[in-house]
Amino acid sequence: MARLMVKNGASTVVLVVLLVLTGVMHCAPQKKPYEKLSALKARAEQLVEASKESNKQQAGAETANQQQSEESEETLEQIQAKSAQYAYDTSVNDTINDHSIQRKEERNGLSLKGYYSYSDGFFKRTVHYEADDKGYRVVKELSIPIGNGPQVDPNGKADVSSSLTGSYSITADDIAKPQRKTSSDEDDDEAAAAAEDEEEAEGDSEEQ
Repeated sequence: MARLMVKNGASTVVLVVLLVLTGVMHCAPQKKPYEKLSALKARAEQLVEASKESNKQQAGAETANQQQSEESEETLEQIQAKSAQYAYDTSVNDTINDHSIQRKEERNGLSLKGYYSYSDGFFKRTVHYEADDKGYRVVKELSIPIGNGPQVDPNGKADVSSSLTGSYSITADDIAKPQRKTSSDEDDDEAAAAAEDEEEAEGDSEEQ
């Protein structure tokens, strides 16, 4: 009886071992496709990254070539603009007509700064501006009330000043007044024009 139990126990152990081995054998081959798929995926990711890096390098090279081409094709006007330098200011203060204008500007290469100001009897407006290769910009603007309109002064004067040409002043008497024609002057002009027409007509008839 004891021998029979030992034989049955041994048979059971052998059967369990065989089942385990069989399960291992069936499971082992199933891992290979997943391992291959993972390896292919990793390889594909490497290729994508390599392609992106190559595209970046190519784009950088194209940008550098384009910049070099633009620099080599720089026009004479652009070269002159980079080296331009000047400064000036001018003003007109007209108390005859109650009007004033000021302007000042300074340029250093592509950088330019300045302002202009004017008054019309109501407000005095001043605009500060800047300009460069990126465009023109108003950086500050002031508007100050100064009165209820222009106050004409026949006895006033106009002061004109410029950093380029100097300064001078004039009065209302220095300004030529427009001459108005009277009716008698108009009649004289018409008579003179008619006489010229008659002379031309006589000259044409003599030639014929």
